[in-house]
Amino acid sequence: MIDAKYCLSNTKPVIPSVPVGIIGVGSYLPPQVVKNSDFTNIKLSAEELSFLENQGGNRERRWAGSETYTDMAIKAAKNAVENAGIDILEVDMVVVTHISRDIKQLTPPNSVLIQTVLGARNATAINVDQGFTSWMYALITGASFVASGFYKTVLVVSGETILGNTDSTIMKSMLVGDGAGAFVLRRTEPGYGMLGYHMMSDQYPDIAAGVRVETAVAAPFDTEESLRAYFTIAPNSFQRDFPFVENFLPYSVHQCLGALAMNPDEVDHYIFAQKIDWINRRWAANVGVDYSKVHETIATTACVETSSIPIVTSDAQQKGKLKKGDLVLFADLGSNWSVASALFRWCI
Repeated sequence: MIDAKYCLSNTKPVIPSVPVGIIGVGSYLPPQVVKNSDFTNIKLSAEELSFLENQGGNRERRWAGSETYTDMAIKAAKNAVENAGIDILEVDMVVVTHISRDIKQLTPPNSVLIQTVLGARNATAINVDQGFTSWMYALITGASFVASGFYKTVLVVSGETILGNTDSTIMKSMLVGDGAGAFVLRRTEPGYGMLGYHMMSDQYPDIAAGVRVETAVAAPFDTEESLRAYFTIAPNSFQRDFPFVENFLPYSVHQCLGALAMNPDEVDHYIFAQKIDWINRRWAANVGVDYSKVHETIATTACVETSSIPIVTSDAQQKGKLKKGDLVLFADLGSNWSVASALFRWCI
């Protein structure tokens, strides 16, 4: 069991009384592939090169180019609705999340625009902003609206343009990519859907990463500086925060599974909001499962922050890995800090 010092807040795991399942998944990856060799603005030190090759795990990622995170979120949402086999007019609520920002319009958020362009005329829309762990908070929020009986069908969607909003002169830009993903939620048969979840948060102890408006060189092919909302990471945060990062998420997973009297080996698939290969493997080890149970796409998509979980889930479904009745555990960690995990029995 993970040491109690990794408990961020004394929140209790929740076992829902109403079964809410994922009835459709979708994703969108922009067509342009950016390989590690394409990052011409970076001069890696020997230490950074070793880290990238031995611990990063990603060889390539997608770049949105002129597409916005809203454009991609709409495409992923359409994909999920089609996968669910429903009409967009059946959607009652669209829950949107992202960490990407456009300084031309920081507010209002883009949830209503996404709902409108999708043609979800019978729905309302909200944004959920919880930083890097927002997908899990948006997913649980959407499931709560279904479980309450207020809405029958909820669409949860995320889009990220991180690559073009990270300073391309630093190694961090080689660890991220662009894309979008979506889930469709609806009440399902007893014993399926969300079986339990756990969330916790605390400012502990320093801010590790975030989004800040500044001047830098955007995208791997740019040569001129530009002012925009950049994804940033604090100096030395990797070294400072790794001991916490590798244990916060497993602690939440253990809390979730413990409430259900389950052990980690009973879970068929783990889908983490992938950061880098090394962290994914440390999470699996500290949860107490073989890494073969973790499905990931780090090598080809890198970290897509709030869109990672639906992108990885869509990939697993397309490859036939997810079968009805399988236990699938989702988990994510945000840098300031918030953590969430949820166990689903797959219903499609």
